[in-house]
Amino acid sequence: MLKGIGKSHGKTIIMGEHAVVYGYPAFAIPLLSTPVIVKIKQSHDNNLISKYYAGKIDQIPDSLSGVKFLINLLDQELNHDHVKYSISIDSGLPIERGMGSSAAIACAITRAFFDCFDKELDHQTLLDYVNKSETVTHGKASGLDALTVSSEDPIKFGKGVAPERFHFNSDGFIVIADSGVKGKTKETVADVRQMYDQDQAKIGAYLEQLGDYATKASEYLTKGNLKQLGLVFTLANEILTKLNLSIPKTDQLIEAANNSGALGSKITGGGRGGCIICLARNLNNAQMIQKALIKAGAEQTWIQPLSIYAEDSDID
Repeated sequence: MLKGIGKSHGKTIIMGEHAVVYGYPAFAIPLLSTPVIVKIKQSHDNNLISKYYAGKIDQIPDSLSGVKFLINLLDQELNHDHVKYSISIDSGLPIERGMGSSAAIACAITRAFFDCFDKELDHQTLLDYVNKSETVTHGKASGLDALTVSSEDPIKFGKGVAPERFHFNSDGFIVIADSGVKGKTKETVADVRQMYDQDQAKIGAYLEQLGDYATKASEYLTKGNLKQLGLVFTLANEILTKLNLSIPKTDQLIEAANNSGALGSKITGGGRGGCIICLARNLNNAQMIQKALIKAGAEQTWIQPLSIYAEDSDID
């Protein structure tokens, strides 16, 4: 009996969202505490079992168009004997929140298919499949999500250079809060593009500034300069707000976090919903911020230590 398993995890963009689509620097960290597990086993019919949808694969709704496209593509290319199977997706990641849920699911599905049909899967092939799925889901994909959800290391994108993994040693913590409002990545990417086309000088300057902040943020992380990193968080959020990517709920959460001692807070991901990230100096500070965020209406929160991204860190 055929069976396969694939794993991945979520991600959060620290700096450079939207700007990365235009070739400016950005970087993201993998959220290793948010696993996504996909299992495939031989069955009497082709079914998908998940918290998003349960039923026949050929009836997957348009809201999961990227998943449906990817399953059909992998089936066509790997399932030459037309074996029937059931796919289960186990993910604690909220969808449409900028945490890489769609890319993480695509990554785990791809790994599960290759495992199920006993095929070798190199990293570039994995990225190709994930990005094809992401393009269906979101429109133009930067590739940042695919790289980060398939890596245990932070990923840095740079202008005119290949994406690279990097490490840093910092005692700080990132607190992530889900606003409970679905983000609108496809819509916001299109809207920023329209704004850019209408006023390239103004919007281009905003995007370039976000790229500069990404460069500075990675430098401050490398040096462990949390105070300056927090300031960059705040400045970047001001630019994202000017790009019409904030909503009252994320503004409310950011204000609550900053009032409870965050060194800085910002929107992460596509915007107009989704998540915010906050910088904390230590675990006690992070827990205080977390409580304030929950009180302010955050649907879910996560705390991620930055120390796990040190080069000599042991990651299970």
